[in-house]
Amino acid sequence: MASIDKDTTVCISLAARPSSFGSTLMNALFSELGMNWIYKPFAVQAPDLPRAIDAVRLFNIRGCGVSMPHKEAVMPLLDEVDAKAKAIGAVNTIVNDSGKLSGYNTDWVGALNALQGFGPGASKRVLVYGAGGAARAVIVAAKEWGASEIMVCNRTDSKAQELARKFGCTHLPSSSLSSQSADVFFNATPVGMAPHESEMPIDEASLSHFGAVADVVIRPLHSRLISSAEKAGLPCAPGWRMAMQQGLAQFKLYTGREPPLPFATKTVRELLARSP
Repeated sequence: MASIDKDTTVCISLAARPSSFGSTLMNALFSELGMNWIYKPFAVQAPDLPRAIDAVRLFNIRGCGVSMPHKEAVMPLLDEVDAKAKAIGAVNTIVNDSGKLSGYNTDWVGALNALQGFGPGASKRVLVYGAGGAARAVIVAAKEWGASEIMVCNRTDSKAQELARKFGCTHLPSSSLSSQSADVFFNATPVGMAPHESEMPIDEASLSHFGAVADVVIRPLHSRLISSAEKAGLPCAPGWRMAMQQGLAQFKLYTGREPPLPFATKTVRELLARSP
């Protein structure tokens, strides 16, 4: 990494419990491209979020990643919010243009990239498992993909019903999940994430009901859901690829440059292969 000086452009991220995923990827990309930029995560609790956003303006911080639990609370603190972020109801990326703060959501970009890997979306049916922020991003991506039907299922049926109603999707009762079928099963929950690697949102026998499988879980690199689907011969999109693609979309918003995909892929795989 280049030496930090008065001309260094600064990007940060804000989260209650920050991780090193974004900073490792961003700083590796800055170094690879010879850019005088740095990225630093900060721990910020909810009561301090307004002051943190003020600091982004005050110190002319170019870009700011936003993670849990601030993705919704940050929206009224910004000058402008992108249409997709409004639809999802969450911002994970802030771009500072001379004090004007614009909010974006790149989670849906990662989900769209996963879906596009399964071919054209026309006539495709997508079953989204989950009812939180990740599920909202997946639904927006599925609509952008052109899916003919989007079905929503969640362990808590009332949340799935509310989400389906909001986005004009089909609600599926959780009790019917094992008997459902679709072109794509998209897990938008943390089920299967370390340290609960043995868990799956659906049983292995149900995988034959689907044409492809996607997962938001990033660690392990291949969740049990993805590993089981691959063994069954299904096309798959593991969560680490979606996380990387949303990060690359952030990079482009901050810098206006296209990130090198092969280098980013190598960096992310090496990072996530390490012990948590």
